[in-house]
Amino acid sequence: MRMRLCSPARLLLAVCLTGALCVGAVPQLHAFSIKPHRTGKADQQAIAGIEDQIRTAILTGDSGILDRVLADDFLGISANGTLSDKQQYMRRIGKHEHQFTRVDTIDRKIRIQPSTAIVTTTVNVLGKLDGTPIAGIFRYTRVYARQPSGTWKVINFEATRVSGLKDNGDLNRGIPVRH
Repeated sequence: MRMRLCSPARLLLAVCLTGALCVGAVPQLHAFSIKPHRTGKADQQAIAGIEDQIRTAILTGDSGILDRVLADDFLGISANGTLSDKQQYMRRIGKHEHQFTRVDTIDRKIRIQPSTAIVTTTVNVLGKLDGTPIAGIFRYTRVYARQPSGTWKVINFEATRVSGLKDNGDLNRGIPVRH
C-alpha cells in the first residue's frame, strides 16, 4: 500500500473548506436558540402582574385567566398535596373544588433570570381545598419560563402551610439569615 502525502496546497484547500462549512453552520445553530433577554423592572412588573391575575382567578374561579398564564406542561402541588396538571388545576378552580375567599399577600419576592423567574410569596388564606376548609399562613413558590415570544408562563407551583409561628406571629421563621 502506497501512502500519499498531501501537498501544502491541498492541505490549505481542505482547511479553508472546513472553515467555510463551520462558519456557515453557526448562523443556523443560532437560529434555534432563544435570544438572550435583559432582565429588569419590566420583567419584575410583568411577573407581578401575572401574580395579581392568578390571585384574581383563584378568588373568582376564572379558569380563563389560568388558561392564558399557565404553560401547557404546568404542574401544581396544592397545600393539601394534590398534584394537578394544567387542565386539572383549571377544573378545580373553575368548579370551585379549590375555592378561596381570602388570599392576602403578606410578602413577595421575585427573582428573575434570563429564561426563568421564581416567585416566593407568603399569603394569608381562607378557603377550601377539595371541599376541606383551610385557613392560615402559607408560602408558595411559582416557577415561570420565558416563552420564545418573550412572554412568561407558569410551569410549576407548590404551596406549603407555615407552621409553628412564634407567639408574636413572626413570619421570618425559616428565612435564611444574610451575614
